[in-house]
Amino acid sequence: MSEEKIDTLLAAARGGDEAAFRGLVEPLGRELHAYAYRMLGGFHDADDALQEARLKAWRGLGGYEPRASFRAWMYRIVTNTCLDMLKARTRRVLPQDVGPPVEPGPPLDDARTDILWLEPYPDAYLPLARSPQDAVRLRQSIRLALVRIVQGLPARQRAALILHDVLDWNVAEVAAILETTEAAVNSALQRARSTIARPHSREPSPDLARRQAEVVDRYVRAWETGNFDGFVAMLTEDAIMNMPPWPYWLDGRDAVIAVHHSPGTWDGPPRPGRYRFVRSTMNGQPAAMAYVRASDGRYIAMCLTVLTLDDDARISEFTVFVLPELFAQWGFPAVLEAS
Repeated sequence: MSEEKIDTLLAAARGGDEAAFRGLVEPLGRELHAYAYRMLGGFHDADDALQEARLKAWRGLGGYEPRASFRAWMYRIVTNTCLDMLKARTRRVLPQDVGPPVEPGPPLDDARTDILWLEPYPDAYLPLARSPQDAVRLRQSIRLALVRIVQGLPARQRAALILHDVLDWNVAEVAAILETTEAAVNSALQRARSTIARPHSREPSPDLARRQAEVVDRYVRAWETGNFDGFVAMLTEDAIMNMPPWPYWLDGRDAVIAVHHSPGTWDGPPRPGRYRFVRSTMNGQPAAMAYVRASDGRYIAMCLTVLTLDDDARISEFTVFVLPELFAQWGFPAVLEAS
């Protein structure tokens, strides 16, 4: 949007024109929502932060002075909103952050609604990329492992890292958004980078990114046809499985096999027709939405699985999010009719 158009919309919005205000804010909606998700680790948290930030911006529009761009002003409001939200709660986690791995078998305890679990993020909600290279970088910046690590950073370090290293704001701009000094930003960046510089936070190769659709196809075929050996062949020896909202995670291929081969998973032996899947991408990673066959032959939304691949396109980690209530919100059917 040109500066001239922004100035026109801004003048109208200051005069009480809500449509003009929407014209200023809505083009920034996707990038601000994805930013809030990286900060907070929750899809609904990002919704809440963006809604509150829009309200603050509308109420504070009279005090906006264009020393910085309107976009930078909105980032400052969203940042402060996220920082306020983080003061009042603990960080979002995965089961492996809560306790040791469990023995193979079904969850023995109730789901833990008192724990803030990390949530997935549909790629369909990401902002549009300007080039294929930007698209790759965008997907890499929202990978589940990276978002999980970032949740462990102090809130202002988290904001500085995302704004500078992910979103390309320069140090002076980050300092303005955080209302601090450039020296403080550089210090926060140094500390944050030392925390996240771990092997499991590295970016996948471009070749691996191109093979993700093939991996999802193999995963879906294995489950839909009951080809359990095909699923097992996709796992690395040290594969990890997380399954929130239970503090339930499995460490190693043998444990994963034992659970997935159990009668409870298949309601008997592995066989065709028990599951159907819808392919997707979440957090820039291959994903699959699972539906289980009901007694009337229809398939009911059950869970979504985000897959993490090693350099050989084998599954090194997968996180099973039991969030059937979100399928419809994300544009997936809650029920699939019988074939």
